Amino acid sequence: MGSKIGQYQSGLLTSSSEINLHKLAVDEGLNKSDAISEFSNFLTKVTPFAKDLAKAAMDVQRLNKNKNILTKDIATVLKKNQQKFWVLIDDVDQAAITKQNSYDYSVCWAIVAATIQLANDFSEVRSLISVRTDIWHTMTVGKKHGSDILDKIQTPVYLRFTEEELGEVFVKRIELANKESIGSYKRGLSTFFESRTLKLPGNAESIRSWDFWIRKQSRNRPRDMVQLVQQLIEKAEDHGNDVIKAEDAYQIMLDYARERITNIEREYREICPQIKVIIGELSIEKMYDFAGLVKILKAVPSSRRVVIDSAALTPDTNEAAIKILHVLHMCNFINARVEADNLESDYDHILFSQRPDLVSADNWNELQKYRWEIHPVFHPYIHEMKTSTYKF
Repeated sequence: MGSKIGQYQSGLLTSSSEINLHKLAVDEGLNKSDAISEFSNFLTKVTPFAKDLAKAAMDVQRLNKNKNILTKDIATVLKKNQQKFWVLIDDVDQAAITKQNSYDYSVCWAIVAATIQLANDFSEVRSLISVRTDIWHTMTVGKKHGSDILDKIQTPVYLRFTEEELGEVFVKRIELANKESIGSYKRGLSTFFESRTLKLPGNAESIRSWDFWIRKQSRNRPRDMVQLVQQLIEKAEDHGNDVIKAEDAYQIMLDYARERITNIEREYREICPQIKVIIGELSIEKMYDFAGLVKILKAVPSSRRVVIDSAALTPDTNEAAIKILHVLHMCNFINARVEADNLESDYDHILFSQRPDLVSADNWNELQKYRWEIHPVFHPYIHEMKTSTYKF
């Protein structure tokens, strides 16, 4: 942090704190020497009589890496310049992957805790840390890291893209792609898609616009949307098509659904190692009432050992059913379905990012009011599980 602040100190520096942080930045290769250092070096080369003067000037500016000194210098410079220093942290899990390709959650938490401590030590420092939901849950609930400071920080905000926002991202990407392809910012899909809509497979044969279907399949995750569109492009190229057609979507649906399940298993295996098996148990219907859902989930720990947050669940209990449903809701596999009043659909879903505390024993009566729908992206997988085939 000190070297980063020193990176932006330049010109004729007069404050000892500014000079020290600047020296730190130079020492770490983030900045070039200041004017006094450059002039001192110049003096030693042009005349032997200036060496003592130059040495004295450079001694005054010697770097001091003492922790207490650097801490004081950082506070002084930030306050003097009336600056706010933002520390932005993302992908902490990538810094904590072990040689066995697992996470060392103590390392993850050490990064988070150090960032929080910085903000506490310096009033001019602000921190913003983004962590995947499963990583945060494992650190704070499963591993119980941070129990001593969690009550001293703001309540975490669950970040989420609404389907509408994902649709806006998709349309913007189409505009930019049109600009690159045909030279104009065209909002229409005709450059890349055969038609504006596609007919969904199944008995109802619903017709949806491409952007509606793509954002629905993306599970509120921009990365999933990018991967889906990439697969559509690759399948169209396999077919020798110049544009994406409905047949391209039909042929990637099942593999795409399987990949989402693999992603869930990889991200949530620390929370519940049996999550893929549980998903298989539920993949017989697309929709459940609460009583039917609880009946299935209560029975799961009876047929096999199920562990959540390092604790084995007691079979045939409502507590076990709630804990399993909480994880399935967290990973956006199943959601409470509610009536809605909008132009595109007469129903909506309550996501974990909207109400992370929805699935709990305290809300038992409320939970009974909802129908519970497995996310549409997994419907092809359910069809395969029920029929062992998936043909269109």
